[in-house]
Amino acid sequence: MEVIRHEGPGRLGLVRLGEYSFKTPALAGVEFTLSPFNSFFHPAEPGEYDFNLAPAIPLGFYTPDEVIEKALGRLWSVNYGGFNAFYLPALRRTEYLSEFFKIIERYNFDAVYLGNSKILIREYRYFVRILRELRERFPNVMIIADLEPFFYPLAVYLGVDAFDTRSLKLYDFDGKGFTGYSPFLWKEEPNSLDFARETILLVRKALQEGKLRYLVENFFNTQYHAGILRIADMEHGDYLEKYTPIQKETVYFISDASIRRPEVRRWHERVAERFVPPRNTELVLLFPCSAKKPYSFSRSHTLYRRAVKEALGSGISKVHELILTSPFGVVPREWEWLAKYDIVVTGHWSEEEIRPAAELLAKTLEKYPKEIPIIAHLDEAYVEIAKLASELSGREITFTRVENGTTSRESLKALTETLREFELEGTKEDRTYRYFEGIRKVFDFYFGPGAGEAVLPENGRVRGSKMLRLFVENQQTGTFKDGVISVTPFGMQRIYDSLKSYWVKIDFELRGDVFAIGVDEADPAIRPDDIVGIVRDGKVVGVGKAVLAGEEMVRARKGVAVKVRKRA
Repeated sequence: MEVIRHEGPGRLGLVRLGEYSFKTPALAGVEFTLSPFNSFFHPAEPGEYDFNLAPAIPLGFYTPDEVIEKALGRLWSVNYGGFNAFYLPALRRTEYLSEFFKIIERYNFDAVYLGNSKILIREYRYFVRILRELRERFPNVMIIADLEPFFYPLAVYLGVDAFDTRSLKLYDFDGKGFTGYSPFLWKEEPNSLDFARETILLVRKALQEGKLRYLVENFFNTQYHAGILRIADMEHGDYLEKYTPIQKETVYFISDASIRRPEVRRWHERVAERFVPPRNTELVLLFPCSAKKPYSFSRSHTLYRRAVKEALGSGISKVHELILTSPFGVVPREWEWLAKYDIVVTGHWSEEEIRPAAELLAKTLEKYPKEIPIIAHLDEAYVEIAKLASELSGREITFTRVENGTTSRESLKALTETLREFELEGTKEDRTYRYFEGIRKVFDFYFGPGAGEAVLPENGRVRGSKMLRLFVENQQTGTFKDGVISVTPFGMQRIYDSLKSYWVKIDFELRGDVFAIGVDEADPAIRPDDIVGIVRDGKVVGVGKAVLAGEEMVRARKGVAVKVRKRA
């Protein structure tokens, strides 16, 4: 199986079977054929099926140790020749998973049939864990499960590739079939298989458009959906984030579950790990977010900036601004281009929103020297966040007097009066430095601290007006426009030499795209859609866009790992 596109562990894939191929997620009996279950006690020869299930022992979820161990002994004696699919029983005793995985690995199966699937959805932690372990260990193996159609979006999002449809016939008696909520009376022709077809097409389209997570959050039809997704988000957030493409479009937070999306986890981690305050900062300002993005284009932030300029004049180039928002928490002014999101604004913040935002703000404030004053121009729940952050960080925050909102005449006057107490004076060098920093910090977001300095050092040059071209010693390192960047092989070489980050190592002459089979090593920090450098013998020979996550590239044996855009 080859991965075409990721959204979380969910993937749009291509399965090749000789001259025949089909895309996943898929349905057995529609896109491919699947043999009946083969019992160990009644083994059958491989038949004329796309996927032949090898003889197995149907172990129950609560099977005791001694029976599992006896079954494993017998399974090792099976002749797996001609069988390309393995039946993996769901077992409460997860310590035995590794033994089953050894069989899968030894005989190089193309597919794994997840047994007892309908029991698994009631075991939230096990369901997520087994899918994670299968997906991470066997990136080219197709995972098949037997679930009702309204579980398809969530199951695909967590890593399932295909579904067995044979059990759906049980629901087609007396004209009954499935909706997203319960069995109901069909009119005449449709049946549960039709609903399965419609649902899988919907899932596939959502994957193609990068909207699978939205579909998952709209298919919360049972308590099992909510429980499984919550466990995945809170206990396996790193698993979801690893396979989630780098955000390019606006994310819409449509439910309570949205605030736990992988993009939020990634943002919090990058603010904590990759944001470094400008070194000439002498004053920190905290502002609330705005509905319009980027914030600088909004009416409220235009008024804030006007008040700051009136109070400090040239000293504005020594002020650093942090914007507080839910659910991203903290957005440094330089990263406002990257904070593409929209959320329902009601003025009511939950504890699940306030606490993480305060903790992230506390970590961010600790990055500044202790003598630097912090001024907050906030209202409503933003004040609560800042006060909690002050307690957590031990940093004193001065609050301006806000009346009738932060943009009222009285509030803006109070902001100006508060700032006039500080005597800051910026120079031409400060303005140039901050201009460069606005560009550098975006590269830091994508590649790590120091990447911006690598592509635009003190002796670097910026040419152009709308599309900015970056140069070092008359060689172009990259481009920048409204937070969107590109990197040349020369620029990627400078990043690689400085940070040793976002690299994919090969040992052959680069002619086209890099396939997974040709990847020797890859930076584990790489996520789908990241810009990466293709490195051979320490030299960047090309720059491309990652299709797979870094760890996945190394384990996978099929499909494109990096789509090459530029060769050195």
